[in-house]
Amino acid sequence: MPQLPHFRIASASKRLAILFALLLSASVLSQTAHATTDSYQRVSLELPEPSRIDTLVQNENTIEQPALREHRYTLQRNQSLSHALQGIADNGNLLWRIGRHENAHYFTRLRTGDELVMWLTEDGELARMELNRTPTLTYILETNDELADGMAIYAERKEVKTRIVMASGDISDSFYLGVQAVGASPRTIMNLADIYSWEVDFVRELREGDEFTIIYERRYIDGEYIGDGAILAAQLNLKHRNRTINAFRFEQDGELLGYFNENGDNLRKAFMRNPINYTRISSRFQRGRYHPVLQEIRDHKGVDYAAPTGTPIYAAGDGTVKFRGWGRGYGNYIILQHAGRYETVYGHMSRFGKFQQGQRVKQGDVIGYVGMTGLATGPHLHYEFRINGVHHDPLTVEFPGGDPVAAEHKTTFAQWAGLLNSQLRRTDPEVTQLATLFE
Repeated sequence: MPQLPHFRIASASKRLAILFALLLSASVLSQTAHATTDSYQRVSLELPEPSRIDTLVQNENTIEQPALREHRYTLQRNQSLSHALQGIADNGNLLWRIGRHENAHYFTRLRTGDELVMWLTEDGELARMELNRTPTLTYILETNDELADGMAIYAERKEVKTRIVMASGDISDSFYLGVQAVGASPRTIMNLADIYSWEVDFVRELREGDEFTIIYERRYIDGEYIGDGAILAAQLNLKHRNRTINAFRFEQDGELLGYFNENGDNLRKAFMRNPINYTRISSRFQRGRYHPVLQEIRDHKGVDYAAPTGTPIYAAGDGTVKFRGWGRGYGNYIILQHAGRYETVYGHMSRFGKFQQGQRVKQGDVIGYVGMTGLATGPHLHYEFRINGVHHDPLTVEFPGGDPVAAEHKTTFAQWAGLLNSQLRRTDPEVTQLATLFE
């Protein structure tokens, strides 16, 4: 059985506590403290004359801060900090001082395209320099005689605030455009497709009018949107098939365990339903099919996925490269061995990927590219699925599932999934903000 990947993320228990808090009403009690004094002493102070006050205020306002000039430098290929500091007063000594600092690597390990923002004094000396490494992380260098060694280099992190939103919509033109229309980012759209990729064939099974709902994170810094976070829950309603598929993200101790339905069954399967992003199915698994090249009736023991030459072909599941080479009918082809009794076959490749015969592959690894080698009339992937040497239809065979929610986590999962499911079932299709300031 393939193992699920692990990712470090925020804890589910924290999310569960926050969402429960949103559903509970709370009252706020306020108390006012009073203080009394038994005795006091009166003190008389002589206030300055009004004209004197005006003079003090005027003198304070006339204290001028040194004017600084902003300068920006974007690193080109094969450039370093020394190139950026050219033209800065006493730059040789400045570079030496930076190199001695314990945080020198903030500004010495630069990449092509990094932009350094510098503030210079009237004498051309560096007063401050910043590098925005990420939207949440900025490296800062300051020079000041009052600082130790006259310099400080430090990192400043911005607080990311997360809001949880719910969005619903229906599919008209395509799955991608349908989800995009409700405001989800391309990253969220692809993550949603990945969650359901083991359950749904997005080319064959989606129909106009099918519905979806997603509960996901939106991230902000200083009130400015910086991108979407994780999908917490989703629902896909295939109305034409009378089938609804729920997905609930579940994690323990900061590790993602996977996406599961309301019964705790893992949506991830041991095999991908389609090992390629294809344009159409040009030939299905069938008995007594007329072969277009051999011009004879013979069984077609796989599925042909039409796609442009060079389209990546993925390993349908974890396994070992049993064979990689040439076959008279298959052309360039690969056989993967999975968990003893399962085999998958990939034919007509234009070229192979990096994996050699005998090497291990992980589900989703690129093992080759679409072509039309062997007996083929056009570029496509010929894909076979075998169990104990017997061919099965890849489009209908029931794949072994991933690990379900462990027994010791079932109670926690049931509470978490139940709460999210109550939100998925809401009748209001408008985007609904569930929580703010969510970490």
